[in-house]
Amino acid sequence: MSRRAIALAAAAVAVFFAVTLITLTHVITNGGSGCAIAAPAPSLPAALRALGGFDQSYDATNLQQLAQVGQNAAAVVSPNLDGAAPLEPVTVAAATTGQPAAVVVPLAAQETTGSGKRLVGLVSFYVSCGGRAYFGSVSDISAEALNAPVSFPAVGEGAAAAQLATSGPQLVYTSSPFTPEWRNPQSGATIAAGE
Repeated sequence: MSRRAIALAAAAVAVFFAVTLITLTHVITNGGSGCAIAAPAPSLPAALRALGGFDQSYDATNLQQLAQVGQNAAAVVSPNLDGAAPLEPVTVAAATTGQPAAVVVPLAAQETTGSGKRLVGLVSFYVSCGGRAYFGSVSDISAEALNAPVSFPAVGEGAAAAQLATSGPQLVYTSSPFTPEWRNPQSGATIAAGE
């Protein structure tokens, strides 16, 4: 064998190992974040389906956009929510594995007496592993008037922290993001966060 053939064979082996190393590094770092949770496909009410655009995904980190989309969806689904203003969206984690996280957009309206705002509706979005939010549903609580909470969640993080004896309670849901609970991540103890 000539020196040239040996040099070419050595270069081929080096390229093979380099490609293998790069491929393995890519697979290990990007191949499995361990998240295989897909957000449920939107089950849109007829009015939203007819209007179009609500079956797409949204950037889950763009809370302003989610608030606007939530406000628009609520006004279409329930005439009682037309004119309701979105409040700051709230992230709600899934209590069990296999469920997507959620973002809830609370909606408020001016009190008829003019003495402030009251909570009148909630809009949910489910968040996939890829950070995309999908429309969930609308809850019109405007008819509850006196029984409606003034904020979402009704029990604030500070009160939950005190009741659960933890500095970092987690807001989680089991069946609906509209009815979350606060959980102590160390002990697993929970309290209702209200509706």
